[in-house]
Amino acid sequence: MSSLKTKYVSIVEAYMDAFCKKQDMILESWVANDIGTIACFGDVMYFGFDDIRYDIDTKQPVGQILDWLYSSIDNPDTHINYKHWCKGLRY
Repeated sequence: MSSLKTKYVSIVEAYMDAFCKKQDMILESWVANDIGTIACFGDVMYFGFDDIRYDIDTKQPVGQILDWLYSSIDNPDTHINYKHWCKGLRY
């Protein structure tokens, strides 16, 4: 593995550790084993790494990403991304 890739994987793992502790979740896998893309938690929760990173970097409240996920599931005809949800946009 290249030096840059090793650093990237290490950084992604650090974000995931922080996110899992914060949200009290366990990472099941990465979709297609592609680290840093879409993370799977249990059978029904999937989050993109950019949303996970945003959640940690901006210190969003615990559970807010879950509120966004469930609201997104309840409103399948439209989509609000997590960043805009955090800034107050709602369905």
